[in-house]
Amino acid sequence: MRIFKKYNKASSEPCPICNTKDETEVVLIVKAGTTEGYNAEAIQVHLDCLELTYDKEHDLIYQKT
Repeated sequence: MRIFKKYNKASSEPCPICNTKDETEVVLIVKAGTTEGYNAEAIQVHLDCLELTYDKEHDLIYQKT
């Protein structure tokens, strides 16, 4: 996962977790169903907002809301 130093404020969408465009580190998360070859649409999510959980039984990484 690549980490970017600042939120790209040119984006029309805020972080989906905190609903802000704070200039802190972000990662890009691919939007399901948008991948074509090596290209995909993605959203910016603040790294500090992520609290991921791994479910070994289902081999799934997710975030509870």
